[in-house]
Amino acid sequence: MGAMNELLGTESNVAKRWRAEAARPTAEFKLRLRLAAMAGHMSHDGVAARRAALIDLLADGRPHTREDIQERVAADVGAACWGKRPQEALLRDVAALRRGGIGIAYSRRAGLEGFYLNYPAMEDRQPWAGNQVADEWLIQVRAHDSAAKNEVVFAAAEFARRQKHLIVAGDHPDWPEEQIDREARRLVYGV
Repeated sequence: MGAMNELLGTESNVAKRWRAEAARPTAEFKLRLRLAAMAGHMSHDGVAARRAALIDLLADGRPHTREDIQERVAADVGAACWGKRPQEALLRDVAALRRGGIGIAYSRRAGLEGFYLNYPAMEDRQPWAGNQVADEWLIQVRAHDSAAKNEVVFAAAEFARRQKHLIVAGDHPDWPEEQIDREARRLVYGV
């Protein structure tokens, strides 16, 4: 813990971020209090700061290798944050966060190896300007009964298949219609 004590007395980047988030007037009051308390705690507890930085890193929804996590968290919290056994410290942090209810998983899939949060999803999500509209639409869909929800889902899937069909046909004008259909189905449905 000696190396970790070097962090005491200096506020890490992660503590500053959490403190700034706590100061946002739009956040719920109780949440603001909790974030401020944790930010204060992180200023005096390097392990808490390291775990908070790990949460912030994994919140991007993409998998991160052990090396990437160790490097980026150290840049955020301080070079000494991992101690003498960084691999063991990371595994302890992951176990502690899982016990706290945070769903951390590990992907062995080629090109997507590493730790990630089960939620948000792993795929890269593009920011969309119409999120408020999408949220309102989701609220309306959730109010439907099961039959109406299924109708919406199947209509959306069919729309996606038709759009993908047009894209594949444009990309491969020499392909027969059957091959275009097969490829569009594969891209949308995975079959």
